[in-house]
Amino acid sequence: MKNKSKLTLKILISLLLFSCNNSNNSLKDILESNDLETITSKRKEIIESQQNIYNQLKKIDEKIDELSQNSKLPIVETILLKKQEFNHFVELQGNVKSDNLITIYPEYSGILKRIYVNSGDNVIKGQKLAQIDDGGLKEQLSQLKISYELSKTTYERQERLWAQKIGSEIEYLNSKALYQTQKEGVEQLKKQFSKTIVKAPFAGTIDNVFAKEGEVVYPGKSNLMLLLNLKEMYVESNVPEIFLNSIIIGKKASIELPFNSKSLPSYVRQSGNYINPNNRTYKIELEIPKNSFNIKPNLNTKIRVNDYSNLNAILVDENVIGIDSNNDKYVYKIDKKEDKVYVVKTIVKTGKNSGKFVEIISGLNENDEIVSEGIRKLVDKTKVTIVNQ
Repeated sequence: MKNKSKLTLKILISLLLFSCNNSNNSLKDILESNDLETITSKRKEIIESQQNIYNQLKKIDEKIDELSQNSKLPIVETILLKKQEFNHFVELQGNVKSDNLITIYPEYSGILKRIYVNSGDNVIKGQKLAQIDDGGLKEQLSQLKISYELSKTTYERQERLWAQKIGSEIEYLNSKALYQTQKEGVEQLKKQFSKTIVKAPFAGTIDNVFAKEGEVVYPGKSNLMLLLNLKEMYVESNVPEIFLNSIIIGKKASIELPFNSKSLPSYVRQSGNYINPNNRTYKIELEIPKNSFNIKPNLNTKIRVNDYSNLNAILVDENVIGIDSNNDKYVYKIDKKEDKVYVVKTIVKTGKNSGKFVEIISGLNENDEIVSEGIRKLVDKTKVTIVNQ
């Protein structure tokens, strides 16, 4: 209070001195004039000037008080809320799969006579991969073909004669039966012989060759080689059943690889209709973008799938939300009255959380101004000073 009085006194003296200096010469002239009316008028003028100075000092004092109080008010930063698009994602584990990934087994027993490919070779559908010794099957087929051609000629001749009513019906029927038997025998032997040649069931890459030439191989038991197609892969994941109505075909997603910090954009291309009773999940498939490098079948991945979207969401930083003793969530909203700024404790209801931002379901509206920094020392109805950078 002493400091304030001294400051006021100094200002008063300064103003008086300024006023006196400006009017010193005129006052001397007036006094020397010995004119009572003029001197009286000058006195009145000085008194009015003095009153004006005191009025100015009063305003100065009021401003000093205001500034002194404001300097002690909590300083806060604020943000103005705007509606914006909000997309929530669920994180899940995934595994790279390929429908074109098979281990090739022989369909015929015998010695593996020749392997025509090596690991890493690209092959086309139907390409010859290996040859199994036929054990004389080729010679049998040649002999059977000769018999077949003979039976065919005989049958055709008997058929012409029978059409001309020449020869017996027995001869015609016997030739026909022999021909059909020989024909079926050739077809069956051809099928057997074709099994000695191992062919690629689809275009792809030979990932590994397990067998060696000279080994005896058996159908369903001997692994010959692994064939895969890296151009037709996808990510498979098990999704908890609670997302059955929110994670569906067409939903946006991303794939995070363990060796790459960048995620691959994707979407749900397939959603299963079966709930696994053991873990209460259903399967989804995510498309892997074309020309994605270093992705291999059975690679473990993390995926993020969109399960909720709001095009007009109110979002706030999770750090601005407090929880009171009633377990209610709240923020401090700015209330301005007569050039004074207060904070109002506002109860809010929150929705989805994106990690940093929280969706506000109720309690706040677009263009509301809330405290973003300096929250810790605030209580409801606190007067504050806003300093936004």
